Amino acid sequence: MRAAVVVDRAGGKRIEVQDVARPEPGAGEVLVRVRAAGANRADLAMSVGHFRGAGAVLDAPIAGLEFAGEVVELGEGVTDVRAGDGVMAMGQGAFAEYVRIDHRLLIPVPGSFSWEEAAAAPVAFMTMHDAVVTNGRLRAGEAVLVQGVTSGVGIAAFQIAKVKGARTVIGTSTSDRKLATLEAWGLDVGVNTRTDDVVQRVRDATDGKGADLVIDMIGGPVINQNMQAAAVKGRIIDVGRMGGTKGEIDLDLHSLKRITFVGVTFRTRSVDEIQTIIRLMVDDLWPDVMARRIKLPVDRVVSIDRIADAYAHLRSNAHLGKVIVTM
Repeated sequence: MRAAVVVDRAGGKRIEVQDVARPEPGAGEVLVRVRAAGANRADLAMSVGHFRGAGAVLDAPIAGLEFAGEVVELGEGVTDVRAGDGVMAMGQGAFAEYVRIDHRLLIPVPGSFSWEEAAAAPVAFMTMHDAVVTNGRLRAGEAVLVQGVTSGVGIAAFQIAKVKGARTVIGTSTSDRKLATLEAWGLDVGVNTRTDDVVQRVRDATDGKGADLVIDMIGGPVINQNMQAAAVKGRIIDVGRMGGTKGEIDLDLHSLKRITFVGVTFRTRSVDEIQTIIRLMVDDLWPDVMARRIKLPVDRVVSIDRIADAYAHLRSNAHLGKVIVTM
C-alpha cells in the first residue's frame, strides 16, 4: 500500500510517499481503508507515535494522527462493527491507504458527512470536549477566552463553548481576516494579538471580571497573560504549545487569583481513557454535530502524492480550518 513515511536522512527528517506492507489486524483491532486523513500541527514535528495510546504499533514510521474510511477486516473478538461501516478515529499512521486500530477507538461517521469532513473531526472534537467540558467544567453563562482560536482545535473550542451556553467567547489570533470569518460564524469578540491589548479586551468584554475559562493553544509566551485575563478562581486549560513549551510564571498572581491550571494531552492516556473521552464527547455533542452547529471548515484537500504541499501549507499558517489528505 502507499503511505507517507517519515524518513531520517542527512539534514533531518522528511516525508516520503512509499510502498509499504499492508497491515493485518490483531485481536481486538480492525483494518480500515482510509479515504481521507486530517493534517495537524503535531505532524510538523514528524514524531511518529505522538499519541501513544491512540493506535497500534506501526510496521513502518507512517505519519498522520486522524482518519476516516471504511472497515474492511475484523480482528479476532471484534463484534461491535462490521465490514463496510464508515468510521473515523484518532490513531497512528493515518497517511496511508490502510490503518489498523483498536476497535474501541472508532467513531461512526454521521451519514451526512463527507470523508473529508469526517477526517477533520476526531482530534479537534475529542481534544476540545475534554478541555472545555470535562476539564474546563464550563457552565452556562460563563466567559471563555480561546488563545489561538483560528487553529482547527481553536475553532472547535469556541463552537463547543457556544453550544454549551457560554455567555461570551473571546478568541485571539494574529489575523484580522481569520477573526472576521469566525466572528461571522458566532465568535463574540476577536482579538488580534499583534495590535490589541489582550488583557484589556478581555476585561472590556467581561465587565472587568475576566474570563472564567481560558483554553490555551499558545503555551509559554502567554502563561502570565492568561492569568491576567482570567477571573478570580478562573480555570486555565493548557492544550497546545504553538508558541513554545517554556515560560516564566508569576506564582504570586497564580495564588492571588486562586487559579486552577490543568494540562491535557493524549500522549499518556490509555486506550480505556481515550474510549471514555470518545463516549463522553459523542453522548454530549453529537446532536449539535449532526445539526452542524459544531463543524470544522476544510481549508484545503490534497492527495497523498502532494503530502509535502499539505505540510508546507500548515507551516505557512495561512489556513483557516483543516488541511485534508486523500488516499
